Formats: sequence, C-alpha cells, structure tokens
Amino acid sequence: MTDISQSSEFIPEQPPTGGASISAKSAAGVGGASVLAAAAGIVILFITSHALSPADNAEFLSFWAAIFFVCGVLGGIQAETTRAVGTARATVGSDAPKGAPVLASGLVVGMCSALVILLLSPLLGNYLFPRDTTAIVGVLVATAILFSCHATLAGAAQGNDQWSLFAGMVSLEALLRLAAIAVAAAIAAPLLGLELACLAALAAWLVVALVSPAGRDSLRSRADVGLGRLLQNTGHALLSAASSASLIVAFPILLKLTTPQADYALSAPILLAISLTRAPIMVPLQAFQGVALTEIVRNPQNGWRALKKPLVALVGIGAFGALAAWLVGPQLMLVFGPDYEVEGWALATLTLAAVLMAVLTLLGTVVIGLGNHRAYSAGWVTATAVAIGLLLVPASVEIRSILSLGLGPLAGITVHAVAIALIVRKRRESAD
Repeated sequence: MTDISQSSEFIPEQPPTGGASISAKSAAGVGGASVLAAAAGIVILFITSHALSPADNAEFLSFWAAIFFVCGVLGGIQAETTRAVGTARATVGSDAPKGAPVLASGLVVGMCSALVILLLSPLLGNYLFPRDTTAIVGVLVATAILFSCHATLAGAAQGNDQWSLFAGMVSLEALLRLAAIAVAAAIAAPLLGLELACLAALAAWLVVALVSPAGRDSLRSRADVGLGRLLQNTGHALLSAASSASLIVAFPILLKLTTPQADYALSAPILLAISLTRAPIMVPLQAFQGVALTEIVRNPQNGWRALKKPLVALVGIGAFGALAAWLVGPQLMLVFGPDYEVEGWALATLTLAAVLMAVLTLLGTVVIGLGNHRAYSAGWVTATAVAIGLLLVPASVEIRSILSLGLGPLAGITVHAVAIALIVRKRRESAD
C-alpha cells in the first residue's frame, strides 16, 4: 500500500518559501466576487423554479449538475496551475530550468476531456439526457474546451498574485450566466433554451484576455516543471477534482442514476434544498481555495496553520446556519413555489453536510498545497465511493441524500487529516 503521508515524487525537499501574503483589499475583492457568484446562482435557481415545471426543473438541475461537473473536474487545472505558477515564481533566479507553458497543458487536458465526453455520448443519451441529447453533448464539449482555458487563466492569475484579475473573472462568469438565463426565461424559452443560455459564461475568460494586459500575461505563464510532469500532476488534480465535483456539484446526476425515474421526477424540492444549503458555504469557499493554496505554496512549513481559524469559523457558521435552516428554512423554500416543500430537519442536516463538505475541501487544499497529490486524490476518491455506496441503501430520496452527503465527506476528512498529520510529523523529524 502506498504511504499517503509523503512521496518524494511530489513533495520537494526544500519547498520555496517567502513572499508577501495576499492583501486585505485583494482578499476582500475575492470574497466579494465569490458572494456575488453565490447570489447569482441562487437567483438562477429561483428563475428556473418559476419558469419550468417541477419535472422540467429536475431535468434542468441534472443538466446544471452536468455542466458544473465538467467545470469542477477541469478545476483541477486551476488548482495545479496555481501551484505550478506560484512555485515557479518562488524559484525565479535559481538554476531551475523553465517549465512548460500552462496554457498548452490546459488545452491538452481540455481537448482530451472533450473527446471523453463525445465517447460517452451514447451513455449520456440513454441514461441521463434522452431529451435533446445532441445539443446537450455539444454544450458539454464546448464547455470542456473553453473552460480549460478559463481554469488555466484563473490558476495563473492566482499563482501570479493577480487577485483583482481573478475576482473579475469570477464575477464576470457568474453575471454572464445569470443575464443569459434571465433573458431566456423572459422570452419564455423552453427547457433547452435555458440550458443553452449557460454557454454565455464561457465567454468570460475571452473577454478578460482581450481587455486585460495582465490577463494576457498570465496566459503566457510557465510552470515549475516540464509538460509531461505538469500533465501528470494535473492528472492527479483532475482525479481529485472529479471526485469532489461528484459530491459538490454533480450530486443530482448520482441521485438520478440511483433513483427510479418516477421518484426522480419528484426530487426537485430536495435537489433545490441541497443547492441552497450549499451555495452560501461552498461557492465563497471555492474562491477562497486559491488564496489558501497560494499561502501554503509560499510557506509549506507553517502556511497551512492559517486555515485553523477559517475551519473554526466554518463550523460555527454551519451550526448557526443549521439552526436557522430548521426554524425558517421551510418558509424560505416556499418562495420558490408551493411545490418546493422541505421539512426543517432535512434542511438543517443538509446544512451540516455542507459544512462537512467545506471542511473536506479545506483539508484537501492543505494536502495539495503540501505537494501530496496522491493523498489529495485518496481523500476525495474515498469520500465519493462512500457517498455512492450510501445512495444504494433502501431508503427515501431524502434519507439517502443526507446520509450520502454527510458520511461521504466525513470519510474523506479522515483520510486527509491522517495524511496532514503524517506529513507534518515527517517534516518535523527531518528538521530535527
């Protein structure tokens, strides 16, 4: 069995240190952009719940999950690009050879992802999207290619400390998607029209690259390693991102695959509840990941300690949020329509499950920041495997969803926590 606590293949013996931390102004900009993105997502869910029937909305939420699953998997490009560009900057002036262009790596990954989607199109049509299969596959292929560039630019911006650029990308992507879906709903577009409107967000990185010199400079960034090694590292990040995306954004797809069609058609209320309890926690956190990863890359010996306070704050906010969800959540759900009734206990437990997902995400950021891609993958794969297993138990959609989203992340947290402890102990012993 591979020792996930350390591996000389992925952990540098003398990691780069130093560099100024992100400024309060930049952190505020990233935070504001992430809040805007979360709010835009909630408004979109409100729009679709009123523009579509509950059955069609359940289909839209499956598509929404699929498109964000593709983006979530390709988020592995962003994570590895942040690490690679940040490390390359920290070693400027050394004898280290120049690494590969990160855009080239991102495009290779995007094209390969698009090919995989095309190869899977018969399965997508038979099991997930029997309606408008060709159009949906086309949207997913376009997303794979274009979002790989978006993820590369976002990761390079983080690695280069271009936080205003990164915040602008987060905001622009969310606003473009919201505007397009709002227009589609306003003209009474059918389900497919709302789905196609999501393509608008893919223009965000192109707009930034065209109007921002800093954006073009970031696209020309280089990694700390050659193309082969960069693709290898990105592969580990993609595997982990696929596992995390399965739980964070693609859960409706997992639920659809493990639920009879008649029952799934009635699942829109619980799916909407999952999205609403997660968005206030996970969307800002995912933007904050780049900040945390940059800090850990700069100072791997102690940088991860900066996450202790956010973890404590996260647990406190989650406990308060769970109580609020129990008391007022059912009334808030009815804002989306009389068909979206969910009990308070379910909303409270889903909020706590979102907190566990956030903790797993933060600990995963620590692990990849410390350079252990294998442990990062192991934690997310374990969480996903447990979550899928729990979706197969004989129980209601609500119970299966809560068990899956709660105990799956808890299993992954255990793997990541053990890996961090072993890495820290190993480095302390080396220092002594």
